Amino acid sequence: MEIPTTANTVLIVDDDADLRNVLKDKFELSGFKTLTAVDGEDGLKKALANHPDITLLDIMMPKMTGWQALDKLREDAWGKTAKVIMLTVLEDLDNVAQAVEKNSVGYLIKTSQSLDGIVFRVKEALIKK
Repeated sequence: MEIPTTANTVLIVDDDADLRNVLKDKFELSGFKTLTAVDGEDGLKKALANHPDITLLDIMMPKMTGWQALDKLREDAWGKTAKVIMLTVLEDLDNVAQAVEKNSVGYLIKTSQSLDGIVFRVKEALIKK
């Protein structure tokens, strides 16, 4: 299994500015290019315009939830197979099941993941075809 190259771009979509900035810094230190978005609507626009290699998508956000953004993304030809990891505080099985139904490549609980763990899971998801 080969570790993804540093040319990979991650889009971080989260309304929490502090978390967004910490994740951006961590991914850049880990060799990734980064894009950030402040809500689901902004994230959807940036995903469709930039086609990142993977997107970290929060669920509870203003303007458009992560679920709404993911539904809209899946309507696009590129977006049908875009790699998305849900990154949220929601721990219930209904949301996990919804992530599986919507073909996300992961579901991470913010409060139980280290920054290194999040980077590892992104690299792991990029390896899988």
